[in-house]
Amino acid sequence: MAPTAALIALWLIISGTLAYNAFFDAALANGNKKYLTPSAVALTTVMQERSVTVAFLEHPEELTGELDEAQAASDEKMGDIITEYDALKPLVEEGSAERIEDLQESYSGIDELRAKVEAGDAERDEVLDFYGAVTRAAADLFDDLSRNGINPDSMGPGISATSTFRAVDALGLADAQLVRSFTEDELSHPDLHAFIGAYDAYRARMDETADFLGPEQRKQYRDLVQSDDYKRLEEYVEQIVARHPVTETDPVTGETVERFPMPVEKEEWDAVFEPVFSELTDIGANEALYAGDQQAAAATRSITLAVIGSVGMAVLVVLAFTTANRSALRLVSRLHRLRDDSRELTETKLPGIMDRLRRNEPVQVDSELSSLEANQTDDEIGQVAHAFDTAQRTAVEAAVRQAELREGVNRVFLSIAHRSQTLIHRQLRLLDRMERDQEDPAQLTELFKLDHLATRSRRNAENLLILGGENPGRTWHRPMPLVDVVRGAISESGDYTRVQRNHIARVSVVGPAVADVIHLVAELVDNATTFSPPHTRVMLSSEQVPNGVSIEIEDRGLGMQEDEFEAANALLSDPPEFDVMRLNEKMRLGLFVVSRLARRHDIKVWLRSSPYGGVQAIVLLPPEIIADAAPLPPGRPEEDTGEQPVAIGALSRKRPESGGDLLKGSSTGENPALPSAGAAPEARTAAPSGTGGAGGEDAGEPKDGAGKDAAAPAPSGDRPPLPRRGRGAPAANGPTTASGLPRRGAAPADADANGGGAASEAPAEKSGANGGGAPNGSAPAAPPDASGRPPLPKRTPQTNLAPQLAESCPEMEDRQAAPASHDPERSEKLRRNMAAFQAGTLRGRKESRAKQGGNDTEDTE
Repeated sequence: MAPTAALIALWLIISGTLAYNAFFDAALANGNKKYLTPSAVALTTVMQERSVTVAFLEHPEELTGELDEAQAASDEKMGDIITEYDALKPLVEEGSAERIEDLQESYSGIDELRAKVEAGDAERDEVLDFYGAVTRAAADLFDDLSRNGINPDSMGPGISATSTFRAVDALGLADAQLVRSFTEDELSHPDLHAFIGAYDAYRARMDETADFLGPEQRKQYRDLVQSDDYKRLEEYVEQIVARHPVTETDPVTGETVERFPMPVEKEEWDAVFEPVFSELTDIGANEALYAGDQQAAAATRSITLAVIGSVGMAVLVVLAFTTANRSALRLVSRLHRLRDDSRELTETKLPGIMDRLRRNEPVQVDSELSSLEANQTDDEIGQVAHAFDTAQRTAVEAAVRQAELREGVNRVFLSIAHRSQTLIHRQLRLLDRMERDQEDPAQLTELFKLDHLATRSRRNAENLLILGGENPGRTWHRPMPLVDVVRGAISESGDYTRVQRNHIARVSVVGPAVADVIHLVAELVDNATTFSPPHTRVMLSSEQVPNGVSIEIEDRGLGMQEDEFEAANALLSDPPEFDVMRLNEKMRLGLFVVSRLARRHDIKVWLRSSPYGGVQAIVLLPPEIIADAAPLPPGRPEEDTGEQPVAIGALSRKRPESGGDLLKGSSTGENPALPSAGAAPEARTAAPSGTGGAGGEDAGEPKDGAGKDAAAPAPSGDRPPLPRRGRGAPAANGPTTASGLPRRGAAPADADANGGGAASEAPAEKSGANGGGAPNGSAPAAPPDASGRPPLPKRTPQTNLAPQLAESCPEMEDRQAAPASHDPERSEKLRRNMAAFQAGTLRGRKESRAKQGGNDTEDTE
């Protein structure tokens, strides 16, 4: 029914349109024939009145009767037509109605102008402007009605008639410009210029219109141009344009005056002008009549077409309804079958195939896809079914190939990552042995730098594992303090010395999430340091919030655009399937890694603009991966305020002690591994609680007031502790290892938290290591402890020196008395070297104690 109803509606619309156009054309043709064509002829009397009025202004006494005759002719022709234009307004558009009002308004002031002319108050320019406004308004009306006609056959003749009327008006204006010159027998320059302009406008208008006139009007114009009157008129115009001056002598004053007399007499001009003007008026009127005839014929054709079209459309509606009703039932059943088959394919089979491809399960295209064409015949609907079959098969085959390609690329990534990870772990173990054996501070510093680069390379290899869907390999089983997690993340970043760690929440991260949180924060910190100026700080802080724990990383770089923030946050909130083809020059691989890690533990990550113009990354750890605050490791202060920039800390890597599977990354331990190396003085910071790494004691963190670690292990057994080497008085209650060996203490109480104490401790340790036990100059030994073992001898400085060396010389006293020169760069370098040496020594002793005392099993990869 719907097609039939649409066809009936179409029939009504077409019939109504044809009928409206037909009757509109008929009404408009009658109106044009009744009003426009007579008014075009009547306006020529207005043009003649203009010429007589201009002449009357020069000789009112002589032309009074002629002016009255011209005014009477205008009133007879134009008076009734102007008022009857009101009947034409409903038949035309709004714009044409406004044109009619303009013509009526311009002509309504003719009585006032005539009164001023008779009183002698009118100026020549005022008269010309008034009559010019009337003729222009009439020409604009004719042109608008011609162009707004519905039938194109009548539009062309109407425009040509209007153009001819404008040409006649220009010719009449040229004649009016010469009236004063004929009267005074003097052709002034202004009158000449006005005459030339009007006559040139007439010529241009007729040259433009002649080719578009009707057949009879075109022949009539050609005959006019070839007539003798027209040729003489052209000759007179050339004589007027090329007038010659005449020099006359004033008989009274004797002055010589140059004047331009008219080269043509008025009688001669009128004899040729009036026939030409009258003939052009007839051409315009005939063209207007021709346009009306064309419009009437078009209206008749429109009416005939409307009748025939309505009848034909009615017959067509009946035939269409019968045919459509017969074939609709047959087509509907086939379309229902095609619809059901397509719906089953798109809603059931294709989603299942795509899910299997995402799970990397094999898919047999031929057996999985059913054919839609099998239930159709070989017509248009069958061809549509065949096209659907081809499209779905092509799409599924492309998806299969894409899945195979993606799986192959993923395997390549994982293979490269595993190989790189194996080499990096070997490199880290080798660097670890070299750092233990190296005592040269300069060489040890370079080894720490290399160690740090290797740690960053390990993180890059882990990125590939994460993107490939595997776990990095480092695992923890016990909760770890968040401060150690943050330190480990900072230690894996590039320019770690620029990171300023502020307040960190005193919470712990559950073991299974430690490695991923470290990696996630490390990627964000690395981005912050990479995309910000090297002289600026990167601020890192953390606090506990109702929905978990937040970590904020803020840099002071150039920032990002709003669209870049939107794209990055969309990626972080909903990570897509990783595809190498999605990477472009602006896409960062780290965002994919962060999004994968965040989705794994339901971590929320946002990027936004910071007040400094850079980027602020906000990480919200959910309560599920947050444990209660763990007890601080020995030597750790009550609160981690982070007043100093954080150096490379622990959590950088684990030191495998056994032949574990490095590719799998499995770990039997529960704690992070040894700290990474770095170039800064804090190259070895405190490892997390329970780690098997060297950072068990933080060289850069404040110690307790007694110069010992905050919670040092108690001596094992009943053996008294051995004396401990160090500057100044020994610490009698210093901590010892499980075997009773002396243990290196923390920095002195007056040392700063940046390693000042470490720098002071290192020379004593080194001298002790090189010097062995105390020689003859050792101080008397302390009484033996409860186990009966005597303590080690205590070294007394300068005991075995020669007397000459023990005595102080004047030069030495002067040198000691002189104030030390302050070289910040040299002091900083010395502090870094000593702190690095101290960190290496602490790590070696820590590992030795772990092996001897049977501490927690070290994590391996």
